[in-house]
Amino acid sequence: MHLALGARRLDLATRALVMAVLDRPGDPVDDAADLVEVTGPGWRPGLPACMVAGDADALERALAAGASLVRLPGPSAEALRRCGEAAVAVVVPRGAAGMAEAAGLPPDRVVAGTSFVDVVAVDSPVAAAAVGIVRGGRVVRTAAADVGRVGRARDVLAAVLEAR
Repeated sequence: MHLALGARRLDLATRALVMAVLDRPGDPVDDAADLVEVTGPGWRPGLPACMVAGDADALERALAAGASLVRLPGPSAEALRRCGEAAVAVVVPRGAAGMAEAAGLPPDRVVAGTSFVDVVAVDSPVAAAAVGIVRGGRVVRTAAADVGRVGRARDVLAAVLEAR
């Protein structure tokens, strides 16, 4: 599996990405983070940003802010078309990957529900992330406070998957 974030094309065959969820754009982020989820512009330079877009206005804000990845909880054909035009990657529910590709998004710009692991609201985020990665999850969304520990688990599992 590959994921295109902006001009970068990442190989996710064995290594998952860790997404830090920031409460505020200026919050510190552990170096293990590969990208950040923010609510608006102003995130740490050098890291791609993800924004959630539940409606057309939120999508336009995400695109205007320069998000590389947009989470679309209820994607419409129009929202997917806009993301394709803007060359941003999307996270869509499990059954919407075909709809995203039909709207013009190439496969390396679509993260389907089974590849997306959300461990923000779980009691044991490191264990949940590890299980998710072993089951094929390649983008792990976690609280900023857990990024270092989740990143270490991701790195161990990447080494195991590479050795197979």
